[in-house]
Amino acid sequence: MEVDVTEKFKYLVKYGLVSVLALAALAAGGLWYYQNQQTTLRIYDARVNSTMVGVKALAGGKLGELAVSDGEHVEAGQLIARVEVSVTEEQIRQLEQTVELAKQNLAQVRQGQTVTVPVPGGSFAASAAAQADVARAQERMNRMQELFEMGAVSANARDAAAADYQAAVAAASSYSAPSVSYQTMTQPSAPEVIQSAELSVRQAEAALENAKKDAMATEIMAPVAGTVYLADVQEGSEIRPGQVIVNIGDGDNIWLEARVTKEQLAKLHLGQFVSYDLEGHELQGTLIEIDEKSEGHGETAAGATEGSAPQQEEDDGKTRVKISLPSNASFDYKPGMKATVRVKQDV
Repeated sequence: MEVDVTEKFKYLVKYGLVSVLALAALAAGGLWYYQNQQTTLRIYDARVNSTMVGVKALAGGKLGELAVSDGEHVEAGQLIARVEVSVTEEQIRQLEQTVELAKQNLAQVRQGQTVTVPVPGGSFAASAAAQADVARAQERMNRMQELFEMGAVSANARDAAAADYQAAVAAASSYSAPSVSYQTMTQPSAPEVIQSAELSVRQAEAALENAKKDAMATEIMAPVAGTVYLADVQEGSEIRPGQVIVNIGDGDNIWLEARVTKEQLAKLHLGQFVSYDLEGHELQGTLIEIDEKSEGHGETAAGATEGSAPQQEEDDGKTRVKISLPSNASFDYKPGMKATVRVKQDV
């Protein structure tokens, strides 16, 4: 009985060839993958980072409204929060009165002190030294009276100055003949007295100006465009002057930051061209900075400020490198976005 092997031969040729081609393709793919893995450095520890700008309250008070949420994108000039400040209109009026009194006192000090002194007649006229003592004592007595009216010195100090003046007058009179006349003169104020009065005016004006600024500081605006990171504040919280309300990741100063091992660092150099996958977007950039100082110190992520979102990095001996982000991307960059970086190596 004859066996027809023609059909079997055709079957083996047909499907055997397909198997051979498939094996060849698989081998080629494996070879390409092996070569690609050997010539491409992959860095998985990478994310978008930016300079953190702390938005601070200009005045103390209560946080009445927080107009943004964590992770929200804001534009420069956008409302961040409203603060109910603690400065009252009565406080401002009192400060205005203080400024006016300080200015009046300065004007009087600059004009000098007008004093009336006894001028004994006859051959027993008071000496020039006695007259000078009387003038100085009266100037001090007048000055103490002004400071007492402003609340700067006590009544005891004022009365002591008055007693010194009376003593000076009595001493001068001891040189006088029975007939006495009086002379009015202006004594210039001492330079240190004028400087003290000028300082009082400046301090009063500064206090008034700060109070007026505080009264108007009810709205806090975003200084830059970027991503919001909330600080530890809530609506109704008491706010101190200068306290950080939120941090904003500056959208105009943003980059891709990767952390590399010593072995990876040895294969990198400034200006190197890299590719990366940023949450589904294929992008390209260059290596713009290598932060050698960050190695092994567990520092806070670059750009972090008081109250900002970045967390403390683990002390893992890695070094931070910065990679540029394209300026014409079709989507918005946000700090914290993760990426996988690929760096082609020379073979």
